[in-house]
Amino acid sequence: MSAYIPRNVLVTGGCGFIGSNFVNYIFGVWPQTNIVNIDKLILNSDAFYVNEEIDTVIHFAADCTSTRCYDDPVESIENNVIVFIRFMESIRSYNKVERFIHISTDEVYGDSNLVADEKGKKEDALLLPGNPYAATKAACESYVHICCELFAMPIIILRINNIYGPNQWDVKVVPRFIKLAKNMEKFTVQGSGKQLRSWLYVDDAAEGIRKAVENGTVHEIYNIGTCFEMNVIDLAHVIQAEVDRQLGRDPTPVEFIEILDRPYNDLRYFLDYSKINLHTGWSPKVTFEEGIRRVVASTLNPVKKKQKMVVVVYGGKGWIGQQCCKKLLERKIHFTLANCRIGKNSDKEVLDELSSIYCTHVLCCTGRTHGGKFKTVEYLEGGLCQTFENIRDNLYSTIALAKICQTLGLHFTYVGTGYLFAYDQEHPIGGKGFADDDFPTFFGNAYSIVKGVTDRMIQQYEGGIKECLNARITLPLNFRLDEERNLLTKILEYKQIFDIPVSITVLDDCIPALIDLMERRVGGNLNLVNPQPISFSQILELYKEIVCPDLHHYEILEAKDDRYRELYATKGNCTLDTSKLEQLCPEIPNTFESLRKGFTKMRDNLM
Repeated sequence: MSAYIPRNVLVTGGCGFIGSNFVNYIFGVWPQTNIVNIDKLILNSDAFYVNEEIDTVIHFAADCTSTRCYDDPVESIENNVIVFIRFMESIRSYNKVERFIHISTDEVYGDSNLVADEKGKKEDALLLPGNPYAATKAACESYVHICCELFAMPIIILRINNIYGPNQWDVKVVPRFIKLAKNMEKFTVQGSGKQLRSWLYVDDAAEGIRKAVENGTVHEIYNIGTCFEMNVIDLAHVIQAEVDRQLGRDPTPVEFIEILDRPYNDLRYFLDYSKINLHTGWSPKVTFEEGIRRVVASTLNPVKKKQKMVVVVYGGKGWIGQQCCKKLLERKIHFTLANCRIGKNSDKEVLDELSSIYCTHVLCCTGRTHGGKFKTVEYLEGGLCQTFENIRDNLYSTIALAKICQTLGLHFTYVGTGYLFAYDQEHPIGGKGFADDDFPTFFGNAYSIVKGVTDRMIQQYEGGIKECLNARITLPLNFRLDEERNLLTKILEYKQIFDIPVSITVLDDCIPALIDLMERRVGGNLNLVNPQPISFSQILELYKEIVCPDLHHYEILEAKDDRYRELYATKGNCTLDTSKLEQLCPEIPNTFESLRKGFTKMRDNLM
């Protein structure tokens, strides 16, 4: 059965901790889905009409504040139960919703025993809520049951474990403990501090919700949880150690202040999540160590509100890396060059460096194309040493960095290559170009072989907030003739020109487009070349027409020439399809428009 993908989603409570993290997460996973958030940000706010044709509802909204629920249970029932029933009646009258996801809580089960062999609560376990908040959620579930039985409403209930993650309200234990640890203060614990909690990272929860929407069965209940448990005392020790590590200071002694335990503080919530794993394949992926590292990093050095991204650049001293850094500077986007080198530093050193920088994006411009006296990829044909460099710099470094970014939840952009394809019967000169998701077809040299493997492997890291953008560039060109890696600089020195149309990357257009896509957290393969192929002879003719009428004579190799056929067979010449790029960046000019504009500026600067 194919996955259900929503078209228009209504999220209630999308400004809360779990809701906002889910919206941020799902934005990259469902790129064609329209997300409508409704929330109550101020006490006297009013409702408004939603105009979109909603087909899916994900209902987070609830008052889960312990003290309010305990101090005024009547208000808690009004907010969590009465309003919910009214909302369900509106949904029933609307009668167009195909999926309704009701977010419940593990607390509806009540206490689990502290014994070591305790079995996790399954979805058919008796509900024994032990506090007013849990009672309101159990009441909502009862009404959901009525809606399913009497009205066949397509509802799925999710009972979720204790969630932690970035941007959590600071009255909750994890952000509160981080603040105390940073200030080296004593930790306040309620009662003995031996209460066990299952700690589920918010991205794992978001992925579980996504799986339930896409592959869950309506009228079913699913537990979303984790087997990892830790009590509050041990949590304080872990957080203090991680805060000290990230601040680069000596370990701080952990001390406690015991305060009176709150009423209804259950000792343990332990879930069996085998059902959702069986139905959808979901299981938690983020380890507690990794999750706490992310939360501490986001708390100690949060990204400024107006700052869309903080970028770490690998390969920033290479020519393409330098071009990217110039554009980041022009856009006033904060970036830093990585000190660690993949393949030379250990993966742990790379991971620790990224954790200490508190970045949101990684831009990988690393690669090996030349060396020694060789200015082309022929360098990589030199022997075992060059083979090692080729695999290390063109394969391992990219895949290792992608994996580390996946671990840290960072957006990863890889500046790859389109030198993976060659014209063939299905893709002839003047015919259709190679698409973004086509597999490599050109294996005429060691560079293309290794880069082709990288291109295939990088695809496994797409999706979610762990987005991976594989930007294929080819024959990069700008309008500075003092840069020897520039295609224009090279071909102006040629005495013989290979007259075949090819895709090229005009950096003045494509790098800004790439930065825009990074900000939008786009993932997947992308042919990052200007629309419309052009031959080298056409480039020189334009240059001669606009910039330098006295350009030296050059010979054009035509198809009947033996040298033409030899080059044609040994070079990865091709046209790359740009439909996806044009859809994402409709303002990008075609190659001829871009070159005319750039050459005109060059001419004007010479006058």
